[in-house]
Amino acid sequence: MSMDCRNDCLEPLIFPKKIENRPGLSRIDYRIGTYSDFREALLRKLNTDPVLAPWTHRKADDPGIALLEGASILGDILTFYQELYANEAYLRTAQWRESVADLARLVGYRLSPGLGGKATFAFEVKRDKPVVIPRGFPIKVQVEGAERPVDFETTEEAIACPYLSKFNLYRPTTIQNFPTKMSVFSMETSELEQAEIEINKDDRLLLLDTTIGPTDNSQIAVVKEVEEQFERTVIKIEGVWNKGEGLKKIKAFKLGRSFRHFGHNAPPQVVDKSDPTAKLIDIKFNRKLHDKTEKALTEKWSIQPSIESTEIPLDSEIDDFVAGSKVVIQGLKSSNGVEYDNVRNLIISLFKATNNIWNLLLLMLFLQYHFPYFNYVIDFWNWTDEEIKKALKAILSWNTKNKLKNVFGGTIVRDVKGARSGSMTWGALTGSSTIIELTEDMDDWGIIVRPKKRISDTLETDIRNLSIHETIGKRALTLTNTRQIDSSADGKSLYFYGDAGTYTQLDKRHLAFVKKDGTSMQTFVETEDASLSDPDRTKLRSLTLKTPLEDSFTLDDFPLEKPKVTVYGNLVAADQGKTEKEAVLGNGDSRRTFQTFKLPKAPLTYHNSPGETPPEVPELQIYVNDRLWKRVPSLFGRGSREEIYIVREDAKGESRVQFGDGKTGARLPSGIRNVVAKYRTGTGAYGALKEETTVQPGGKLNRLNKIQLPGIVTGGSEPETGDNAREAAPGKIQSLGRIVSLKDFESEALAISGVSKVTASWDLVDNVPSVVLTVMMETGRDQEFGEVQKTLTRYNRCRGTQRFPIDVRKGEHKYVYMDVVFGMDPTFREGPVKKAIKEALGASGEEGNGIDGSRGLFGLHQRMFGQNEYATRIAGAIQNVKGVVWAEIKALGSLLGSSDKPSELDLPPEPKPLNPVVSCGNLHILSLHKDHLNLKDSRVESTEEC
Repeated sequence: MSMDCRNDCLEPLIFPKKIENRPGLSRIDYRIGTYSDFREALLRKLNTDPVLAPWTHRKADDPGIALLEGASILGDILTFYQELYANEAYLRTAQWRESVADLARLVGYRLSPGLGGKATFAFEVKRDKPVVIPRGFPIKVQVEGAERPVDFETTEEAIACPYLSKFNLYRPTTIQNFPTKMSVFSMETSELEQAEIEINKDDRLLLLDTTIGPTDNSQIAVVKEVEEQFERTVIKIEGVWNKGEGLKKIKAFKLGRSFRHFGHNAPPQVVDKSDPTAKLIDIKFNRKLHDKTEKALTEKWSIQPSIESTEIPLDSEIDDFVAGSKVVIQGLKSSNGVEYDNVRNLIISLFKATNNIWNLLLLMLFLQYHFPYFNYVIDFWNWTDEEIKKALKAILSWNTKNKLKNVFGGTIVRDVKGARSGSMTWGALTGSSTIIELTEDMDDWGIIVRPKKRISDTLETDIRNLSIHETIGKRALTLTNTRQIDSSADGKSLYFYGDAGTYTQLDKRHLAFVKKDGTSMQTFVETEDASLSDPDRTKLRSLTLKTPLEDSFTLDDFPLEKPKVTVYGNLVAADQGKTEKEAVLGNGDSRRTFQTFKLPKAPLTYHNSPGETPPEVPELQIYVNDRLWKRVPSLFGRGSREEIYIVREDAKGESRVQFGDGKTGARLPSGIRNVVAKYRTGTGAYGALKEETTVQPGGKLNRLNKIQLPGIVTGGSEPETGDNAREAAPGKIQSLGRIVSLKDFESEALAISGVSKVTASWDLVDNVPSVVLTVMMETGRDQEFGEVQKTLTRYNRCRGTQRFPIDVRKGEHKYVYMDVVFGMDPTFREGPVKKAIKEALGASGEEGNGIDGSRGLFGLHQRMFGQNEYATRIAGAIQNVKGVVWAEIKALGSLLGSSDKPSELDLPPEPKPLNPVVSCGNLHILSLHKDHLNLKDSRVESTEEC
């Protein structure tokens, strides 16, 4: 029966407190009392003792009372540490990593040691000769978050080529047909060299669609701008060219001097001296194209001397016309006959359409009879039936009574055979002239169509329309459209600008792409045999990317002008760790079992190796009597003569090497200083290069210019935390080294460095039953996901059932936004209350301010993949904070996208929506960042507090 103390009676003191803890608690209560309990118990004993009843003074100035209070303080201290040690004695409640490590070690679980980081460095070397980078070359890097420079060493020998130190790649392009109007052309720069031509601003170019036949599509253009673009020269002209629509290429001549035909400016009339009245008579300005030109017998004016069909008298006298050069003649127009537009093209069509040898012979006879000067030099294959019918119909319906007009275009090209000076008369005009002789006349060339009945009716042209242009260079130039973006490109290829020798060095080479903002990616490239042509030419050559461009890189980042991406080609892999001086560990003694030595320096460097179990492999070699012994994970089950050893880390992070006992592993042979260690030290590096720092070589390397870090350091980690081991150890112990259940997969994955969360489930992958592992990497360690995949795959192959494939998927954070109004007890300070709310909610991003949200509502340890969250639960978590009277959620929802930098995610516009439930996919975990949390306190009582 309890005492009723509603009046002034003394409440009974429960001391010492009975220790009772139910199972499953995260912390146990093991104190029998605190200082106040001890003091109160002692004073009550003092009050009830009849001998000491007269002692009524209870203040600390009494030596006796001071002694009792001192004993109470001692009891408080002892019970505090008793409870602390009691909690450290259980895996679930232990907080110290050392305690967790010792407890886990009792059942065979070893906490993972710290891992060394990995990085890929780009070497820039000078001059023109390759440089050999030896294996183990030291490099020092200032990594974000590291207090001191981190030591790296290259993992393999490499050859650095100066021309691959730093360069650019370019997106695929194509050269399309000409549009309706063109003002910019391009050509192979090598053509200029072969033709011995240099094109500059204000030069004149004659553009024409062909040089193997007459054409009406010609134009003289003035060069406005000349620019070299890789192996091509880009030419911009004044005005536009509108005569090449649909053409793939055209021809161009650089023009020198221009001349006119002698007599073009002769008076149109002369005086007929034979007539007594001295009347004026008209002269003719026509010259024959296929026959000699001279005045007719009936005419009373002179053309002296007569002009051969291959001769052109110029309107000026020059003495430097070079034989073998070319001239372009413009203004040729026939003056005979009726218009017939397309006879030549239709005959060509018929000629192409005839793919039977007998029909071809008949056609040739037909054309020979009607058109004796037709040249049979045209490709006639691959024409459609419709084109054949059209050509036949046109030929059969052609009326040979019709004469031809404009038989060929007004521009032709001729070779100059020679030149001579002389006097020339045309009508009333007499003067000196240079007469150039052509290799062929201006009529019978290319494709000339003339009815047989009109052979004697030789074609003529008006000399007043003729212009003769001197050309510069050995031959015509071929102009095409400029390079245009290839819209069909899929991001699997880029172009390298260089010669074939440099290009072949890129085959199966590792390249790094780096943007100006530091964004980077790495890939392997392969060359293409088709791009090996013209080995001595420097031109764009295609490279195939083994890994297509990622989301952060697009083809737009590789323009032909002003490249946005720097490419590094001399990449060398390196890992963290400084090679220490060889250390003599001690003397071997064959009488001792399990002889153990401590390494002189810590921490020993470990690196992940997917082929090992556990995957952490130390950078350590042990030589006994100058012979290399083998490291093994465990001595259990080993032979008595095996020269093996194990490496273990103690609670302080120091490494110890242990040898066998002669039953499980050989004992050390006796010797003086015969146990020697070669090892490396340093772990925990990961992250980007610290701002305003550069990578420094740790040794001398000839012709080294600079070392770059294209990307970040990955793979480094601190030793496994107690929290992680507390969660992973029980599962690994229960599995007994086998992977059978889903929990086994989760425990094994969680023990891998860099993994912060994992869940396993059964699912159908491409209609195949599979174990799906969703793995969340620690922030900034996504690049290590590939190694986690390899490690888990090997675990399944070596220690799993192998009855089902495993599919490892990368988990991501899904960030939420939240606006909260809460009522605060006026007796509490605002700062501590808000801090407690953030910890209760599990907000991240303020770890530097002492706010640990890992155990809060949105803390990673409290959440599962695909788990929803509710506004009511959030309000409840806030209201449980001391000092909070009430809480109301004003806005709640998930943000679009996901990122390792949550502060870059955009908040929705005001007013933000309030969703009672926030959901996410099975590959996401809901998370809260400080930038997305808006806390507002209110002193006003809530109207909805019930």
